[in-house]
Amino acid sequence: MMPDVTRSGPGPAQAASELLADLLAKLLTIGLPQDQASLDLVLAALGEPSRGADPVVALARLRAGPDTAEHAHLTALLLSPGPLVLRALEPALAQADLDAAGGEALAEALAQRLADGRGRVLALLPDGSKAELPASAEGLRVFVRRLRPAATAPAELRAILNLRCEPEQAAELAVLLRHSRLAWTPGDVFFLATLLARADPRADDLPGLVAWATGFLGASGPGFEPRRELALRRQALLAQLRQAQFLDEALARGSYETLISQGLRLAHVHGPDIRAELGHLERAGMLVLGLSGAALDGFMVRDLGQAGDASALLRLLPGPED
Repeated sequence: MMPDVTRSGPGPAQAASELLADLLAKLLTIGLPQDQASLDLVLAALGEPSRGADPVVALARLRAGPDTAEHAHLTALLLSPGPLVLRALEPALAQADLDAAGGEALAEALAQRLADGRGRVLALLPDGSKAELPASAEGLRVFVRRLRPAATAPAELRAILNLRCEPEQAAELAVLLRHSRLAWTPGDVFFLATLLARADPRADDLPGLVAWATGFLGASGPGFEPRRELALRRQALLAQLRQAQFLDEALARGSYETLISQGLRLAHVHGPDIRAELGHLERAGMLVLGLSGAALDGFMVRDLGQAGDASALLRLLPGPED
């Protein structure tokens, strides 16, 4: 069972870090939930059979040699927050809203509580059993850093999520924003705030749409202009889609090896992925700018120069004949 993660209250960064450290220590001593895929990978790396292995006995070997290169990587995999943990911790992390110094204070506070035998760090296995994990000070610091406690999304975006989404979906999207690695420029906040305020949480694929939007914003350069960037990205996607269609038609007439022998050199482009991204782009364009994909195609950048006053501005604006 996950512990209650809504205890953290507002206050100075140090106090918030201490409260969060208590919460994380409780989670790790109760048992950090593990998924079956990660556990199977660790057991295979330890040379255990795919069936019939006792995971508790097998994981005990990690404590016997915690500093070896192989065991350190396996322990790091098990001491990683999965999606369930990230969603459960999000309300407390958002309420604390730590800065970089607060995030490091949290990492140090957790290490002081549990490192080097000060507390038993447990893995909660899929079958309900528990196995003790080695927990070094640095391993616990890395665990905290993977939570990205200093990357809470701006309050404006969190308010929209809490207003328009059910709590579980709001937490899922807040986690996605936390781990997006955006710098949260005014352009980023405007784009995502408008998208989230206008999207239908029940009809739109919000996780997919927000994931696309954060990637799109992260790849945009300085001086972000939504219409220009959407138009340029749409043009690139349409070119890739044409390439994918050409390759599909060429493969229908001959094998890939034959095409290579004939001198064809095309990077593989997966058509369904391109169509899915194009769908997200067009939905974002409609939500944020009220423009369809076709309307974006006519976009053109034109430098009109600089105007010192209203009269100069009117002279710079193009007339009907331009």
